Amino acid sequence: MIRMRHATVTGALLCAALSPLGAQTVIGREPERSVIRDLEDGQRFGVFAGWLKTGADPVGVGGKSAPMAGIRYDLIMASPGYFTLRAFGVKSTHDVLDPNQPAATRLRGTASNNQLGADATIQIALTGERSWRGVQPLVTFGMGIIGGVFNHFDAGGYAPGVSALYSYGFALRFPTGAGGEFRADAGWMAFQVRYPNRFKTTTAADNLALRAEGTMTPMTRNTALTISWTKGVFR
Repeated sequence: MIRMRHATVTGALLCAALSPLGAQTVIGREPERSVIRDLEDGQRFGVFAGWLKTGADPVGVGGKSAPMAGIRYDLIMASPGYFTLRAFGVKSTHDVLDPNQPAATRLRGTASNNQLGADATIQIALTGERSWRGVQPLVTFGMGIIGGVFNHFDAGGYAPGVSALYSYGFALRFPTGAGGEFRADAGWMAFQVRYPNRFKTTTAADNLALRAEGTMTPMTRNTALTISWTKGVFR
């Protein structure tokens, strides 16, 4: 009888001890099932390519839309800020306009409009140093320089010059947790087109100069759509 009572008491104690464990609930989400993932960012180096859709300038001698490609270096400063350096090239053409011909016949074909550029940008991650459902959205803004290379002055006396560059836009980064990852950028690059002084006057019979009034260095806004691949380095 005593043994039966002892077994009954022991069983009751075990049930009382185990019942709180069975009633426990998990607060939040398990890390592997969470839609938010912390990132371990450091330095990244990579390449990018895309399309530069050029904006119109008042005269019409600016570069035509063309492919662009380059290299990039990304560094996290302090969450949610990142610092990026980019260098890129654009191989394009522009219309050649002869200022001493009548407006109807002054188009003289096309010439090269190759450019090299570089900028430094600050990027602010809207989710901090973490991704949401595998995506990290960013806002970017920066400045740099762009200039013509391997070009010649055309029949109208124009060639792409050097200008300050202002860039801004948005990006979506797709962290993989592995060494390499992709990102997509949609942004704008604002820079000047520099006209030669001969655009101010003309000897044409219609007396219509290419740029009789207004600034000789108008600003243009150009759209850049790119895809990047980067890899973590110096970890």
